[in-house]
Amino acid sequence: MTIRASRVQLIWSPVVGWVLMSCAISVAHAQVDTPSPARQTLDQQTPQLDLPDPTTSAPAARNDSGSELGISVGAFTLFPEISLITGYDDNVFATPAPATGSPFILVRPQLELRSDWVRHQLRLQAAGGFGFYPAASTQNYQNYLLQADGKLDIRYDMSATGLIAFRRSTEALGTPNVSFAQAPTVADSLPVELGFNQRFNRLFYQLAASATKYWYYDYSTITSLGLPSASRNRTEYEEKVRIGYEVSERLSLFIAPGINQRVYADTVNIAGQQRDSTGWNVNAGATLVLGPKSALEGSVGMASQSYTTAGTTTSAFTFSLAGTWNGYEPLTLRPSINRTINESALTNYENYVSTVAGIDFTYDIHYPWRAVGGVSYNQADYTPVPGLAGVNPRTDYFIKASIGLLYEVRPQYSIGPLYEYSQGSSTDVPAGGPQFTRNMFSIRLVAKR
Repeated sequence: MTIRASRVQLIWSPVVGWVLMSCAISVAHAQVDTPSPARQTLDQQTPQLDLPDPTTSAPAARNDSGSELGISVGAFTLFPEISLITGYDDNVFATPAPATGSPFILVRPQLELRSDWVRHQLRLQAAGGFGFYPAASTQNYQNYLLQADGKLDIRYDMSATGLIAFRRSTEALGTPNVSFAQAPTVADSLPVELGFNQRFNRLFYQLAASATKYWYYDYSTITSLGLPSASRNRTEYEEKVRIGYEVSERLSLFIAPGINQRVYADTVNIAGQQRDSTGWNVNAGATLVLGPKSALEGSVGMASQSYTTAGTTTSAFTFSLAGTWNGYEPLTLRPSINRTINESALTNYENYVSTVAGIDFTYDIHYPWRAVGGVSYNQADYTPVPGLAGVNPRTDYFIKASIGLLYEVRPQYSIGPLYEYSQGSSTDVPAGGPQFTRNMFSIRLVAKR
């Protein structure tokens, strides 16, 4: 997410499929590497870095806590970082009692190389998340992200942006749209994004096109209601435009229509279904700058996904909210609300509407102590595949909350404990819906330069 004092652009990267917030905490959650309870999405276990959106005028800015960070490398600055998290998870497999607990260790290295040019911008990133569970070795994972993004300044009021990345993630047990398996499914994705931006005084428009290819790998037998990896491989395309008007330095209004296409590698999956679809969405919203460190962007609209072969359409009222509030200097709040139509990994459900709402915070108690934490609510409403007997609409619910402390030895080093509670429930537990509670206790050590 990028927030600027004069003209604010908040990042939403739909091609990758998750909301990225600048967060202060990170824990290991089986295959999950979750920087924030507010970010409960399918791919939250992946190494997370700020991604630019093609509709913005610049790559996302790094939120460093001190001027001592960064190593000068010619016309670039290198930001290395490594996190070591160790603790205990009392329900590694996210199952009803009796549950399996395990200690864990998560190693999370990250490198970011960012240009210091007056015009144009280039950023190269590499990150990893490596988890180890001595009492549940099937949950060990190795995730990583390689990415290049940047901005080309054509004129003072015109620019082009681009992004290409390779991302490996592990589908975390205890999150929406995951079929229980002894060893989780691994997902690779290759996103490519291009954007063009231009401003005419107070009027601006932004064009964007993106494509993401997904590959899945099953490392154990999934449930009979889950789709195997070969039936989930697909390519998603999206084209969108955003037209806005800057009412004042603090307020901008916009309308953002878009279309998408989802094309599966197997025209007919293992369940005899054809899931290729096309969709559209229209959103209207506003960006409001509340102060030098506070800004919010919200939108409301409609989204629809149509399955040509099945002759069905799923429509949903959509909304979003993102930003940062720092009206009281020691406290920083980051809200996140989002509603989307997502692909289902289950044979008996065509898709699901995901509604995520949460907020996380950092509070400077007294230097060098800082409190961190948050709470989130995630609801997944599944749409049955038409024509299947005995399949009813299903809703899964996920709640997560965390609280912790960080002791900052210097801007380069911090350490502290974190407690996280999560639970899952469903309107249809017998059909595979979640039903679990989970507690995690951890200590996080961060070193960066």
